[in-house]
Amino acid sequence: MTALKKDHRGLRRRPLYTPLGIVVVSVLVALVLGAWLVASWGTTTVILVRHAERVSESRDADLSPAGQTRAERLADMLEGTGLDAIYASETRRTQQTAAPVASRTGVEAEVMPAARHGRLVRRLKWRHRGDVVLVVGHSNTVPLIADGLGAPIGVIEAEEYSGLWVITYSRLRGTRLLALRY
Repeated sequence: MTALKKDHRGLRRRPLYTPLGIVVVSVLVALVLGAWLVASWGTTTVILVRHAERVSESRDADLSPAGQTRAERLADMLEGTGLDAIYASETRRTQQTAAPVASRTGVEAEVMPAARHGRLVRRLKWRHRGDVVLVVGHSNTVPLIADGLGAPIGVIEAEEYSGLWVITYSRLRGTRLLALRY
């Protein structure tokens, strides 16, 4: 009879642990959800530009004097923006467009091959959450990057070098596009 009473008492105590377990699990779920919201809240600002004018139509041409002037104008505009990263493709014209901005801001331009624009979009969304990033691309890659961020900009004409697109990307607030000329 004594053994039966001990087992019976143990059964009565177990329901007390159930509400405590529910509270502990609920607090843990709330903490994980809160951490996810804080991590996702950051708004990433991506500044997209096409490289400046080049001297010739050759595959890896340098910037023309007009292109160098445009690159300096871009550096004037972005000097105080607090850039966190700069990306340019493997061609000289994109790197020369980004160079004045890099020298004025102290941010080294990272080379990302133009063919890997999808990888760049993923990097912008995940690694640069909450950052301000300049991307210097080409007439065919800039629209693809903008589309990947959820802000379609359409076709960039062959002689169009003055476009500057500011895309703000937030997982919670969506994507916004500001199209400018410089």
